[in-house]
Amino acid sequence: MRIEETEYGLRFQAIDSRLPSHQHVSHESSQDTPVIWLITKKEILENLLSYRFFILTGLLFLLMGVAGIVGYGDLSQRLANYDILRPAPGSPNIIIEPTPLSMIAKGMEENLTRLYEVSFIGIQIHQNQQSVNRIFSLFAAPDLLFTIKVVLALIAILFSFDAVSHEKEQGTLKLLLSHGIRRPSLIIGKLLGRFLLVAAPFTTVYLLSLAVLSLMPGVVATADFWARAFFILFISLLYTLLFTAVGLFVSSMFHRSATSMVLGLALWLLFVFVIPNFGTTIARSISDVPSSDRIEMEGRLTTIQSIFERIQREKENPGGSEGQRMIQQIRESTVRLIESYRPQMNALVRTTKTILRFSPSGALHLVMTDVTNTGLYEESRLKDAIIQYVGRNFGRINRLEKGEPDTFQYQRASLSEVLDETGLVDVTIILLFTALFITGAYVRFLVYDPR
Repeated sequence: MRIEETEYGLRFQAIDSRLPSHQHVSHESSQDTPVIWLITKKEILENLLSYRFFILTGLLFLLMGVAGIVGYGDLSQRLANYDILRPAPGSPNIIIEPTPLSMIAKGMEENLTRLYEVSFIGIQIHQNQQSVNRIFSLFAAPDLLFTIKVVLALIAILFSFDAVSHEKEQGTLKLLLSHGIRRPSLIIGKLLGRFLLVAAPFTTVYLLSLAVLSLMPGVVATADFWARAFFILFISLLYTLLFTAVGLFVSSMFHRSATSMVLGLALWLLFVFVIPNFGTTIARSISDVPSSDRIEMEGRLTTIQSIFERIQREKENPGGSEGQRMIQQIRESTVRLIESYRPQMNALVRTTKTILRFSPSGALHLVMTDVTNTGLYEESRLKDAIIQYVGRNFGRINRLEKGEPDTFQYQRASLSEVLDETGLVDVTIILLFTALFITGAYVRFLVYDPR
């Protein structure tokens, strides 16, 4: 078989070779590579000048640009809040500096960068902290993570849902196979071609956006910043390959492009919205965890009760050390409350992660927020660090001991730590989903009827 390329596209010409059959077999693998490349090139050229390519690529560029602008504005406001609320030396209050990586994935950065006020009644959130963007309380933050998780997945499916079924409808699939094109070469070439149609524009606009953002005032783009950014690019491209394989799988399941598109969109909705959004609801319904309002109310009731008991004791013993005893009593009650609440909350987080990992979009959200230090893992580290700090300095904070409290020191988790603790699990899940759908598309196409 020989495949020749002309200015009008690809022309397939079968050659009746006189070689013995065993020589055919020995040359099959060497012939597959140029065939795959030509099929890949054919898929790219057929779609490169289409309305679909211009519309979807333009939409991707627009949304990525908007996400970058919104992300930088959000970071600038957080940095301004940090400069205003940063405690003076010797103050027991706690706040950590915002990370530039929150421009990529906002995650829980709003919670992480709050000011925590430490006193004898415990750890409280600063009530007058300015809201960064009130619209985010109504709608999800349009960060780069949202664009990748939702829009990029949709674009990948829209580029691949008709890769096989449309060829069948036009009759070209039967023509290709009748000219000796091997099915494995054809399906691999289609996968690579449709993937590159999405991956190349995305990589371009992603790197361009980060290059511009890294030059903006207040953004410190260190080597660690770029290492995490390129790791996120790798995960995003793997995620794109996954949904390209989803589109190819549904295209090889049906003979009509309209039917393939319906199933592809159904899988997109299931993975991107249904499982992630209902996962947290299901996890909370099966985990008996009290709400934060209830925990706060119990803490306030404990404080009121301790103050009332102090008043009663001072009436009976004027001039005693009832104030110190009251502070210690409140401290012990608060510690017991936290110790009973944290295990329940940790169990809820584990259940939520388990459910989210049934979706590649959920796994992507977890790994990207953890890699950018704005996820559940970072929040857990920060809370543990604050509790340990208060435990070491409680006496000095409340003047029960001599000396000034230590300055709170906190370093966000390194990339290697994140990957060791949680990240590799989520990357593996995305890899498994990708392998599953590529295998499904490959096996289904091997028995696909082109007639």
